[in-house]
This record gives sequence, C-alpha cells and structure tokens, in this order.
Amino acid sequence: MNLATKLTIARVIAIPLFMVAFLWNPPGVSLVSDWGKIIATVIFIIAAITDYFDGYLARKYNMVTTFGKFIDPIADKLLVSAALIVMVAYREISYTSAWVTVIIIAREFSVTGLRLICAEKGVVIAASNAGKFKTVSQLVAIITALCFISIRVILDTYYSTEAGNNFPVMFNTYYGYIIYTLMGIATIATIYSGYDYFRKNKSFLEK
Repeated sequence: MNLATKLTIARVIAIPLFMVAFLWNPPGVSLVSDWGKIIATVIFIIAAITDYFDGYLARKYNMVTTFGKFIDPIADKLLVSAALIVMVAYREISYTSAWVTVIIIAREFSVTGLRLICAEKGVVIAASNAGKFKTVSQLVAIITALCFISIRVILDTYYSTEAGNNFPVMFNTYYGYIIYTLMGIATIATIYSGYDYFRKNKSFLEK
C-alpha cells in the first residue's frame, strides 16, 4: 500500500472519529465547554487536506492504483455525507437544512451509478471542472459552518453577555446568513455538476 492510498484510508478512518467528537454532546445541550465540536472541526479540516495530497502524490509519483481509484471517491463522498448528516441533527447551530443534504447525497449516488454503468462499457468518466468546483464549494460551506460552530463554543464558554458584551449575540445573529449563502452555492453547484455529467454521458444510458 503506497503513501497516497494510506492517506485515503486515513481519511476514511477519520470519519467515525469526526462523528464521535461532534456528537459527543446531544442536540439542544449548551455549547459551553463543548470541545468535541472544535476537535471535530480540526479532524474534518485535516481529512479534507488529505483529499488534495493523496491525489497530488498519486499523480506526481505514479502511485495510481486500481484500489486507489476505487476508494478515493468513496472516501470523499463519505466524509461530506457524514458531515452534512450530523450537521442536520444540529441544524439550530449549523443552519444546514435536510433538503440540502438530500440533494447532495442523491447527486453523489446518481453520479456514482453513472460511473459504474460507463465503467462496464469500458469508459472512465474523468472529473470535470464543474465536479471539482462542486467539491470545493461543498468543503468551503462545511468547513465554514464547522468553524463558526467552534467560534460559538469559545464565545459561549468565555464571554458573558451579562457583562455587556454584545459580540456573541451579534455573531450568533449573522453567521447563519453566511452559512445559508455558502450552502446555497454548494447546492447549485452540486445540481449543475450532476446535470453536466449526465448531459455529457447520456449516450451510454441509451445503449
């Protein structure tokens, strides 16, 4: 097993660790001293970074393997899906809607099915620019939401609004709009990239 594949496997292993840390305190519990949310954020960011490096190493040092081609996209989809699912459970602080999660996961299943159909016909569907933008937009939206939640943990733990400090209130009021916007962009990019894949490869579905 080469280094690129090890990084991919590490990303898969990081998923349950991320979920345990994020779900350590159940929904509705105060964020005061909820350090699990911050640990989960760090785990997700590191896992997302490995997504770049395993592909870079595989291409640069000719570490591309059949197993790597199989597990890498699965690891990416599992990581994003896991993050969205747990964030929906905490939608009061993550501002992540269930319908956004359903659209993104449904798109991933659909495109994966398309890839399998094309693979049976000896055709490999390469990642498109739309697909790459989709991935980046999803990661930016999720990481931003996780970072904002981590900031809320720190604010709720160390800053008291009773002392006249209004910043925590202002932050909690406005950060949701940023997440809504980023999730909206990620959803649109997800829908378009799925459409783009099927448009370019619809001939294989007709055979």
